[in-house]
Amino acid sequence: MQILGNVLDALNSFIWGYPMIVLLVLTHVYLTFKLNFIQKNLFKAIKLSVVKDESAGVVSNFGALAVSLGATVGIGSVMGMATAVASGGPGAVFWMLFFSFFGFATKYGECLLAVKYRTQNSEGEYVGGPMYIMANVLNMKWLGYVFAFCGLLMALTGGGMLQVNAISDTLQDAYKINPLWVGLSVAVIIGAIILGGVKRVAAASEYLVPFKGLLYLFGALLIFIIKIESVPQVLVLIFKSAFTLKAAGGGVAGAGIMAALYNGASRSVLTTEAGLGSSSVVAAAAKTQNPVRQGLVAGTSVFWTACVCLLTGMVILLAGDWQSGSKFAGDLCNSAFGVIPYVGKFILVLSLSVFAVTTIIGWTYYGEKFIEFMGGSKIVIPFRICWIACMATGAVVSSKLAWSVAIFITAAMAVPNLVMIFMLRNDIAKETKKYLKSEIDGI
Repeated sequence: MQILGNVLDALNSFIWGYPMIVLLVLTHVYLTFKLNFIQKNLFKAIKLSVVKDESAGVVSNFGALAVSLGATVGIGSVMGMATAVASGGPGAVFWMLFFSFFGFATKYGECLLAVKYRTQNSEGEYVGGPMYIMANVLNMKWLGYVFAFCGLLMALTGGGMLQVNAISDTLQDAYKINPLWVGLSVAVIIGAIILGGVKRVAAASEYLVPFKGLLYLFGALLIFIIKIESVPQVLVLIFKSAFTLKAAGGGVAGAGIMAALYNGASRSVLTTEAGLGSSSVVAAAAKTQNPVRQGLVAGTSVFWTACVCLLTGMVILLAGDWQSGSKFAGDLCNSAFGVIPYVGKFILVLSLSVFAVTTIIGWTYYGEKFIEFMGGSKIVIPFRICWIACMATGAVVSSKLAWSVAIFITAAMAVPNLVMIFMLRNDIAKETKKYLKSEIDGI
């Protein structure tokens, strides 16, 4: 196992160095220009996300968005952004926002394709996503199976067991709660939700996702109020640091910009999941009049995820410990929320716990659809039972190898998905031209 972990770490260092980041960013930028800056419709897209639609589908468009947001806005949006600031400095926050802006186009495009080419399963439910498109549209069924298998592994590791592990670590550090009890409790909660099917998954997400967002926003605003005199300086620092040649303490010319750019870009890619194809799986189930409408709604998830990352970056910088060199990720978050007297730690622990639970819920649905593609709907119930058992053990497993596997599989999902998007880029443009004007004018 140690050898496997070392091999995966070496591969991840290369793949998730510049090759993967450049590939994703080029896709984001290319689609942005091809779609005539689809991002300009962001606020109308947000309004569309709460408009009731009784078209064909399984869940509401907001329900589909909530499941997607639940899966993407997880602990990585908090801990990961803290790591980006510690490694890349304040400028990483600027570049995270910059690349997230372009990522909207890719998320829009992949979810549009999922709706356009969705199909119905044996129970009459709409299903779709990259694996179905690869198999049914590109006639590359083998690639669809590769994508689905990698997605299933990602659901089990990064989307499931590691989230339980994070909840366990957070509660154990804060309140000395036994990890075994945490695992069993999470398993019971997730079981009660997922055994009710996609409608209950969407309903739970519709309640939990806004709650976690508002709770985290409340905590961040308290920090802003306490540190109000430093907010303008931090905003200036973020912008200036994005273009500073040298890193703090000196160094090679350009090192400051490159560190900020790399950490900001990688955090944008890994948190928004734009280009990974996962969000399009639930987009295919949405009640929507046309592919463009759901593409726009799905694209807003990039905006909301970027907002959480921005809030995290701001509170880390306001706390001031990011330069200490002795604090990293969780320590920086604890330090930041420690600014709030009495309840700061409680707000952070509760926020992270809800973040993790909603991520598990979202990836549970993804996992179901991946395994359904490979083996049919008859194995969904056995999968749910196995999934619940895995969640119960997630609190006590070692997370290092699981993280290495999850990071590697993320790349294995992204590459075929990006190839698919490029091959069908003209379809995205045609659907946009066909429906966009009527959707936007109708708001």
